[in-house]
Amino acid sequence: MEKLLTGKLCVVTGAARGMGRSLAIKYAEHGANVALIDLNKEGLEMAAKEVEAKGVQALPLVMDVAAAQEIDSAIRAIESKFIKIDVLANCAGISTSRLLVDVEEAEWDKVLNINLKAVYLLSRRAARNMIQNKVQNGKIVSISSQASKIGEFGNGVYCISKAGLNMLTQILGLELAEYGIAVTAVCPGYVNTEMVQQVFRKRGPLEGMTPEEYEKTLTNTVPMKRMAEPEEIADLMVYLSSGKANYITGVSVTIAGGRTLI
Repeated sequence: MEKLLTGKLCVVTGAARGMGRSLAIKYAEHGANVALIDLNKEGLEMAAKEVEAKGVQALPLVMDVAAAQEIDSAIRAIESKFIKIDVLANCAGISTSRLLVDVEEAEWDKVLNINLKAVYLLSRRAARNMIQNKVQNGKIVSISSQASKIGEFGNGVYCISKAGLNMLTQILGLELAEYGIAVTAVCPGYVNTEMVQQVFRKRGPLEGMTPEEYEKTLTNTVPMKRMAEPEEIADLMVYLSSGKANYITGVSVTIAGGRTLI
C-alpha cells in the first residue's frame, strides 16, 4: 500500500469512536503520527493504542471541543510534542432528534457549538500553526453530512449546523488558499456507526416507525441499498488530506451511495 502521509502530524477530533476513530487508524496506516481528541477517555485510549500499533506516535487528549480554553490547551500540548500540524480532521459531532418547534435553546446551542463553532475555533488555531510553521500543503478536512444539502424531518438543528459547516469550508478555502492550505468537507449519507443507530432509535418513533422499520425505510432510499462503513468515509478523507488533493479546496464532497447527487 502506498503511504500517503508518512511523517505528517494529523489531528483528529471525535477520535474515540465511529468515523473519527476509523480515520485516526487510517492516518496511522498511511504513516502519520496522530493527535486524538475526544471527551470519551476510555474510547480515546483504546483508539490511541490501535494507532500506536501501526508503528507511529499517538497523543490522546481528553477535551471538550466546544470549550475554547480547552482547545487552546490541546493545541499547545500538540505543539509542544510535534511543533507543527499538517492535517486537522474535524470529526466530532452530535445530533438531536426533535422537531424544530420543540427544540430548547440549550439544545440548539449544544449542537451548533460542537458541530460548527468548534470547527471554526479548531480550524483557526490549526491554520495559524500551519502559517507560522510554513507548512507545505496543509489540510483541514471536516465531516459534514448529506443533511447539509437535503433537509431531514426531525433533524433540523443538525442539518442547519452542517450547512453552516459547508459555508465555513468554502470561506476558509478562499481565505487560506494563499498559504497553500486546502480546506474541504465530506458529506456522508447513512454510515454504520453508533451515532446513526441512535438516530434510528430516536427519530423512528417521530415518524411512527420502529427503529428497524426506520432503518429499512432510509436505506431503501439509497440507490446502492446499504449504509456506508466508517472505513469508506475514512478512505476519502485520507485522500483529501494527502498530497494527491493539493488542488482541491473550498468544496463539500458528497459520499452517500447516490442518495443525493449534489
